[in-house]
Amino acid sequence: MDYMQEMCHCHQGAIDSLIVALNEFYLLSPRQRDWRQWPKSDWPETWGQRVLENLKGTQSSLEKGIESYKNGKISTIRSASGSVHNIFRNLDNFGWRWWDYLSSSYKQDFNDKLVVASKMASNVVRELAQAWKSEDSILKESITGKIDEEDLTRYLMPGESV
Repeated sequence: MDYMQEMCHCHQGAIDSLIVALNEFYLLSPRQRDWRQWPKSDWPETWGQRVLENLKGTQSSLEKGIESYKNGKISTIRSASGSVHNIFRNLDNFGWRWWDYLSSSYKQDFNDKLVVASKMASNVVRELAQAWKSEDSILKESITGKIDEEDLTRYLMPGESV
């Protein structure tokens, strides 16, 4: 449960980063450049209307899914986690040109938070599908990526040890 909530928090962090980046773009974008000359997929408006709204919808599904999970229903969180897991496939439909007019730290912050949320969502999807083959398979770096064993201790139940 804590892991799902952390994934949800990371996803919300990506949303917050996107909002900040869009606001910054509009504040700092040069008035003489009309981004409406770009392909529509590169427009910051497209990101605000389509990407941001889709991310907000997914966030709402994550939050509802966690609540449903508490009551024993896994389908909502499994579906929402699947959306987060596949988020970069969906973002392939959008251009990233407007990000080039901002400090690279904005894009990096958004991307970093979304990557973490996506990796965590992958693990949630696998866990809910009972895809882990053995007790220790979750600890295989070929499945999860680099493992921070100290960080994993946060998920120990009271009385458990490594």
